[in-house]
Amino acid sequence: MPESRPLPTVEYKDFSRRLHERYGQRNRVIKAQLEITYRCNLHCLHCYTDPYNRRDFLLKELSLDEIKRILDEMAALEIVYVNLTGGEVFTRPDFFEIYDYAYHKGLLLMLYTNGTVFTRAIIDRLKHSPPFSIDISCHSVNEEAFDRFTQVPGSFRQFLKGMELLRHSGLPFCFKTKAMNWNKEEVPEIRRFVESFGQPFGFTTSLSPRLNGDLSSLEYRLAPEEIRRLERRELHVSQDDEPCQETSRWTASSTPERLYRCGCATNTIHISAWGALGTCTMQYEHRVSLRDYSLTDAIAKVFADVRARRYTTDSPCRTCAIYAFCDKTPTDARRELGDAESPVPYDCAVALTRAERIVNQSFTHPLRVQGATQAGPPGS
Repeated sequence: MPESRPLPTVEYKDFSRRLHERYGQRNRVIKAQLEITYRCNLHCLHCYTDPYNRRDFLLKELSLDEIKRILDEMAALEIVYVNLTGGEVFTRPDFFEIYDYAYHKGLLLMLYTNGTVFTRAIIDRLKHSPPFSIDISCHSVNEEAFDRFTQVPGSFRQFLKGMELLRHSGLPFCFKTKAMNWNKEEVPEIRRFVESFGQPFGFTTSLSPRLNGDLSSLEYRLAPEEIRRLERRELHVSQDDEPCQETSRWTASSTPERLYRCGCATNTIHISAWGALGTCTMQYEHRVSLRDYSLTDAIAKVFADVRARRYTTDSPCRTCAIYAFCDKTPTDARRELGDAESPVPYDCAVALTRAERIVNQSFTHPLRVQGATQAGPPGS
């Protein structure tokens, strides 16, 4: 008999990058993020979905039959992988009916979870049909701070129990950390905790308004200079494997009038717990209900709308040369300032510090350019 050889493996980030490189230019959707619920056992102060984590909103959520129909359509479109997220996915009573249905459709499943609801039964069920990856939110390793931010006493101890179960499960997982003003001093400890599981550490810093327009989540932003110091000190590595910004595709000189000069409307879709399809998690300017449209028709309509959107004002964003370093989204700008085209001063400042750190040269602040067509190095 021929000698058996183990199948070659590849890290998720490399697998993802290859898929995006292969299909990104073909405008084919390869990834779907599906929020199966807004319910959650925690009430994290920064969470954009938490306003809808209430009993009176549950009846608006997609039913099991509706989700199965959407998964059927995803499989028919040959979407490669699906991110099941929430809310907290495991709080949905029919989670495993959804999971098993998607799994047997051949979809590669990614799970987002806060890690506090794992039980041995859940772990064993996942081991029977392993997901492609499990992403765990890890914003603190201090019990008092953790429980205060989740607003649920005892949540940190449940998190530690869940992590120990996951540590010995053999399931693929990683941690995601959001650096904020309340946990910034903890970042080295969080790094040590993450690395104790044999996982690489990374973090993100952007925060968005809540889905109902509440801006209280923005109170936890780091100051731009704090981000600069933290990214330099921690040798920052972004955790976003599918970055919205695709600088190789769009530049300020090529399509400055385009409102979305990122990866929106190329190869990824997002579906809210109420069935509204958009191009990414925080794009709510153009949405179509999957209760009224097929998945194919919804994608065609939303993608066309997003691609056609152009600046109609002289917003500094349209000619900013450092937009690739900016976290601003049109929806965030509308919710924060009332105008999707408006620059968000906080995001401008963060983009400036980030660009100067990475490019290692000074830039003019995007909002202080006088009589210039774009932000750039002094004298440019």
